Amino acid sequence: AHRHISISSGKMYHTTRLPTSTKPSSGLQSRRPWSFSGHAIGPCQRVATAPAAPKHVCRAKAVDLPTPPGFVREEPLRIERISFGSILTPVGLGLLTYGFGAFFQMLPGGDVSSLLLIYGFPISLLGFALSYAQLRPVPCFTQPAALPLREAQATDIQNQLRDDVTRFRYGDEQHLDEALTRIFRFGQQRGLPRRFCPVLVAVREEARDGKYTLVLDFETKEGMEEEEWVNRVDKIQSFFGPGITVELKAREGGEEVALVCDGSGTGRGGGQQGDALPPLMPGLPARQQK
Repeated sequence: AHRHISISSGKMYHTTRLPTSTKPSSGLQSRRPWSFSGHAIGPCQRVATAPAAPKHVCRAKAVDLPTPPGFVREEPLRIERISFGSILTPVGLGLLTYGFGAFFQMLPGGDVSSLLLIYGFPISLLGFALSYAQLRPVPCFTQPAALPLREAQATDIQNQLRDDVTRFRYGDEQHLDEALTRIFRFGQQRGLPRRFCPVLVAVREEARDGKYTLVLDFETKEGMEEEEWVNRVDKIQSFFGPGITVELKAREGGEEVALVCDGSGTGRGGGQQGDALPPLMPGLPARQQK
């Protein structure tokens, strides 16, 4: 025992040192960790952790995919393949910069400075808006042997599909969003959750047994099973038909959907399919816009 004298009050206290084994520690160190079941965990007890989930294999971005062997990357110059946002943004910023410089007499052209500012501001805003809302095209890889088959066998929907995904789009979240929504019925009964929506990363044109084939290469989300594609083969064929058969091929981290021409010649109307119009009377089929 040790004595302790208080100088301020003149009183004497007796203090006893606790044994080292029973001395409580201060702060948070005196608290034991608790498991989720409510039981204390001892200092030598180990907590069982769940096994790590398998890593999802992600491919490179669509614009960075290398050209496969035996294919060529066909990129014809079309106005749909030009990013208007990347053109309007620097033009508008250039007009604004020069307009401000001319307005404060740091650059020549003070007489037209107000005109430059008036036109530069909306052009810059339009360029920023288009750059934000644009959806970049996916690459199209083509076998040289598939080029003559495209002219002779490709259906109108195959041509429209290839042209649609290889150009800039504005306001869409991803390519083939409407088609995938109808096929997988995201958020609906007997459908899939929206988080499992596959992403189109590339298209390929191949010649399979002398038939023109358009391959859609999708990147699937982790947790989406192969049977989800197999169970919807008929729906995919009816959506992208007629005149094609569907072949599926699973790859690591994705799925390849091949639209193979069946050789019947159906689906080649020589034009682009028009928009559907409501029927004239209940019970009649929907009309097609000419």
